[in-house]
Amino acid sequence: MKGGRLFLKCEVVGVESFDFVQKLHKLGISTYNLSFSQGKLNISIDFKDRKKFFAFSRNMCYNITIVKYYGKVSPLKILLSNVGLALALCVFLVFAIAVDGYCTKIEYLGDGEYLAPKIQEVLESEGVKERSFITADFTTLSNKILSSDERITFASVEKRGRVLYVETRLAKPQAFPLDEKKKFILAPNGGVVSKINLLGGTALVKVGDKVEKGQALIGGYYEKDGEKTEGYALGEVEIICEYSCNYKSFAKGEKYKNRAIAVAKQNLGEEDIVSVKVQEKTNGKEIVYEVTVYYLVIAR
Repeated sequence: MKGGRLFLKCEVVGVESFDFVQKLHKLGISTYNLSFSQGKLNISIDFKDRKKFFAFSRNMCYNITIVKYYGKVSPLKILLSNVGLALALCVFLVFAIAVDGYCTKIEYLGDGEYLAPKIQEVLESEGVKERSFITADFTTLSNKILSSDERITFASVEKRGRVLYVETRLAKPQAFPLDEKKKFILAPNGGVVSKINLLGGTALVKVGDKVEKGQALIGGYYEKDGEKTEGYALGEVEIICEYSCNYKSFAKGEKYKNRAIAVAKQNLGEEDIVSVKVQEKTNGKEIVYEVTVYYLVIAR
């Protein structure tokens, strides 16, 4: 094997091996001991090329795990020959954080924004939290999130850079017959648009928009080349709505927290509840439980 006196062996996930290696060669990065199995590429590079290698890989959002250093010179000896012991250890730690399993932030995608409290319980039970190293298997995490609530039909956990992305999807509500002669479909409640199923007409909002009660969501017309053609509004718009109430008690604990949630649900009525968030505050001798319920409505 030609090259330097120190080599770095890595495992790369999410690549097409031939294309990835070709791009490295165009950057002037030599590669050694290549093997590709089950979507994972094992590759060795010269230690001197590590900065270019990790810069390129991070930009392309590949997941990389350092397997080992090998060769005639240890990485710690290289560091110690240039800087003092304390500085060398600091540099090595920063380097490890930058390329290993350190997580600075968890982001929730899809319906995960509203399921965050429940998902956080699952993640924390596996030792996963922000500003920490993640050792848990992502497939196992996805399956545990999926089984934590029967309404969740899809769950995915992946790490890109130092951010952990958790995406979930709720089951699609039961379909009902649509009124095919509406001029507009209006929002029955205020909230945030989570899904649009447009069958006819023009969507007047997009996913993520905040809407008010009575706001037009789909218009019964079409526009082309500046001309408007009358038609009918046909489709469904799912909206995540929010309901809040306070429950006061002179005692605190899980029993009173659950009682506050039960009262909020009873006040709300028979709605398709997505998630519940509770904040506990003290007001003199009183304990105030601020309950926020997120529920789903469908405009059709």
